[in-house]
Amino acid sequence: MQVTVAQVRLSGMVADQDSRTGLPFVSIVNKRTMSGTLSNESGRFYIEGIPGDTLEFSMLSYAPRLVILPMLSSTQDVYLQKRMFELQGVNVRGKNYAKDSAALRDEYGRYFNYHKPGAMDVLKTLPANPITALSYLVPSKTRKRKEQFHEQLLYWEKEKFIDYRYSPELVGKMTKLQSPELDSFMYKYRPGYQFLNSASEYDLLLYIKQSFETYQKQKAERKEP
Repeated sequence: MQVTVAQVRLSGMVADQDSRTGLPFVSIVNKRTMSGTLSNESGRFYIEGIPGDTLEFSMLSYAPRLVILPMLSSTQDVYLQKRMFELQGVNVRGKNYAKDSAALRDEYGRYFNYHKPGAMDVLKTLPANPITALSYLVPSKTRKRKEQFHEQLLYWEKEKFIDYRYSPELVGKMTKLQSPELDSFMYKYRPGYQFLNSASEYDLLLYIKQSFETYQKQKAERKEP
């Protein structure tokens, strides 16, 4: 007779151990099932499994942390310790993307939070204020400008996230390249947001390693007579 073990849920916030600031896009993997999730932009997360499963929390520039799923669904905050590494005699710390992103959202919060009115917005407004509802249906230059600015801000936030994970410190450490060659390499092999948003630290390091091998091979071919 097969015994079914009920799943439990662990939720909470994953944060920097020193600043207690929530960390976005932390990779959280169930080591038994090899499935996982990412923390959201404020560091909040939830993941399900069976009691006793081992969860690994990992993020670039931080030491990984293992957490055992408890017997019952619960809430638990997880703190990650920033990892120091030596680069050409200089101690390097990763940039605080969470802090930079929060500052940007603070400054332009009204645009980040702005969303294009949809059908439900119109329906909700009709009973109380038909004039306002009608204005949603009429093209508005001001609203269009806000929507475009909103999209631009989201684009630049994604670019900042790429810069945060795909940093010169990390790539230089992996490849031993220096500027301006380092800059050319990083530009040529710059990964996209979708990849970095789901890639673990191992995935990113493997990507840089494989890209550098291709780069070296192409460089050697160009030198051949």
